[in-house]
Amino acid sequence: MPGMAAVALFDPCYLQALRPGDAASARRVLEALGDVVTLIDGRCCGQPAFNSGFRSEARAVGRQLLRAARAHAAIVTASGSCTAMVRHYLPALWEPPRSAAAAAIASRFVDFPTYVARHPGFERLGLRLPGVVALHESCHSRRELGASAAVAAVLARIEGLEVREPAFPEECCGFGGTFAVKEPEVSVEMMRAKLEALAATGARVVVSPDYSCLAHLQAGAAGLGIQLEGWTLPELLARALE
Repeated sequence: MPGMAAVALFDPCYLQALRPGDAASARRVLEALGDVVTLIDGRCCGQPAFNSGFRSEARAVGRQLLRAARAHAAIVTASGSCTAMVRHYLPALWEPPRSAAAAAIASRFVDFPTYVARHPGFERLGLRLPGVVALHESCHSRRELGASAAVAAVLARIEGLEVREPAFPEECCGFGGTFAVKEPEVSVEMMRAKLEALAATGARVVVSPDYSCLAHLQAGAAGLGIQLEGWTLPELLARALE
């Protein structure tokens, strides 16, 4: 296929453990775009250790990921938080000149919606899925990656899909990785407010660039008796492929 690109698909550790089918959905979309895909599976970006203050441990696992990625010109990641960690924080765990070498590899990591929205084959992709979904754009995707426009562009291309935005869309769902462990009471109240806003949209499916947010929200919804199903963007696009 003309314009075919070779890319790596990074399936982060938590996604492989909690949503093992997501990598297959992402691969299906990338291959529909015409890409040849190599999977980097099950590795950690170092974010859990980094957020808990364990810098040497974060550096150790981050080094393994960068080594696996260095042969690839583009590494597509279906997790906004992992992408932000690699691009913005991981290289700083080394002193120069190693930090520059790490940054050169880290700069090739790109979040899934940004990569798809910018792909030359995206406009030719047939996407149709009648229905209604609510959008929860994660904090990392919105603030650290600036991927809001890409997320909107991807969703707008799906024929028949109605996307509803909850009230106060910029507010956090309360997960924040280790934040939910360190501040559980605050986390639960933030989650409760987000779930109420999502339920008020009338949608029964919520879509997000980060499954970490969806896992948090789905667990809370089940506990509160709220009917809510979470789909990642790769899952949504895979369902919409014609």
